[in-house]
Amino acid sequence: MKLSLNLTPWKKNAAIIAAAVTVVAGVVAGRERPSLEIIQERVKPVAEDGIDLARLQRPEPTVPQNDPFARNFGQPKPAQVSNAAPAVQKPAAPPLPFQYFGRLTENGKTEVFVMRGEELLAVAAGQQIGDYKVEQIADTSISFTYLPLKMRQTLDLQ
Repeated sequence: MKLSLNLTPWKKNAAIIAAAVTVVAGVVAGRERPSLEIIQERVKPVAEDGIDLARLQRPEPTVPQNDPFARNFGQPKPAQVSNAAPAVQKPAAPPLPFQYFGRLTENGKTEVFVMRGEELLAVAAGQQIGDYKVEQIADTSISFTYLPLKMRQTLDLQ
């Protein structure tokens, strides 16, 4: 048996649209709707005899102190409480701001060069550079004195 329908193009388009709407409605209606779940605050389990069961759980594993990959750069470590009286520390000079750059010997005269940040400086014994005084230049080191604290510091030339 052959079914033949004589449909005009307008009726044909309307039938296709109706079929598409039916298919889409069936797909949408067949989906599961997300359920709304109420989350309640968990109460610590306490046994009937008053024992706090949360305290019996194992602690988080600790990270070794010498693990370079386990550092937490953004968070400060919690301060440890100590009953001992704090030790009085003597003031210390800041680290030397100089780095050895090189030395140049020309016509029997030797000049030693150091870097302070981006600045190249030629130094000589007795010279004052900011808060530092150059005390002695040896083959292996340069001795500086930090003037505010009168502390001597050494810069190795190796």
